[in-house]
Amino acid sequence: MSILKVDAIRHNSATSDAITMASDGTCTAKVTNPLSNRRLNYNGAMLVNQRGNSTGATQFFKYHGPDRYYSQGETSNNGTWNIGQSTDVPDGYGFKYSLDYSCTATSSNANRYLMTVYRMEGYDSQVFNYGTANAKTATLSFWIKCSKAGNFQVNFENEQNPDQGYQTQQTINSANTWEKKVVTVPGDTTKAFTFTNVKAMCFDIVYSAFGSYASQTPTAAWSALSNTQRGGHCNMDLFDSTSNYVRITGVQFELGSYATDFEHIPYADELQRCKRYYQKYSSLTCGYGSANGYARSTHILSPEMRDTPNRTVTIEPGEAGSLNSSTGDSKHLEVTWQSLSGVQTGDFDAILEAEI
Repeated sequence: MSILKVDAIRHNSATSDAITMASDGTCTAKVTNPLSNRRLNYNGAMLVNQRGNSTGATQFFKYHGPDRYYSQGETSNNGTWNIGQSTDVPDGYGFKYSLDYSCTATSSNANRYLMTVYRMEGYDSQVFNYGTANAKTATLSFWIKCSKAGNFQVNFENEQNPDQGYQTQQTINSANTWEKKVVTVPGDTTKAFTFTNVKAMCFDIVYSAFGSYASQTPTAAWSALSNTQRGGHCNMDLFDSTSNYVRITGVQFELGSYATDFEHIPYADELQRCKRYYQKYSSLTCGYGSANGYARSTHILSPEMRDTPNRTVTIEPGEAGSLNSSTGDSKHLEVTWQSLSGVQTGDFDAILEAEI
């Protein structure tokens, strides 16, 4: 029996070690396909699109298209965009869809900007161990394709008061070409996340920015977050032509300083995760009509939603009466409709939104 004693292992063409040995007998390895459940963000392959695509969108600070990816821009000053799923994806990686922004009407407003935001709950952000000496390094990787080449920006945010930010410059080298980007962010040792359902760890991909959102120099260090730094690295104008577009897919946020292979999970599992924040609920239900002409029914939400959702409930035409009210919390929905006395059925649709 023999023992190989080395401090590290590196390919002879590589610039860094693949395996680093520690004196306590353990090692650190850059493995591209480790265990499951390493992707911390949901719907990174843009499979789930419960809302459907948005055509002619002018309103930002809103969720459009694939679930969990928030579109942010200067409301009413960004021109007009189609936002949704595209079947244009990088070949050979198992992707079906990308998140697509396509300009359909231009804008020259001084404060225009366009970005995608992903927000994590405080419950899911504890894994970063922020606010301690052992704060974890994390890596964001994604594929991007754009009608232009140039610089864009990726920001990381601790959105619990007071906000902290970390901004980085990224580059699209070739127009109309899928490119993979990898961005690593060190842990923030100064500010912890609270264990709640409110927004905590976030990342932004800022494609194009002008005016107030790009007026100050970004900082590649955890510091007080200023909106004026969000897009300072951007130098592409995606608002000047209806030929402009940008697409992303394969978005993966994980612990560690190295980007592993994208973790594909079953569609059913991805959908269930997304339903914590948004779900469409349809039911043919039965309720008891009281003497005052109302029928009520209660429905258990599965999964439990992040918080009490905003509700849009509609009783289908021709059913037993009309909607009177809807109540509930993160676990259930109660619908009351006006009906005849006695047991009545009602077919209703509900849109439930508990986004961060």
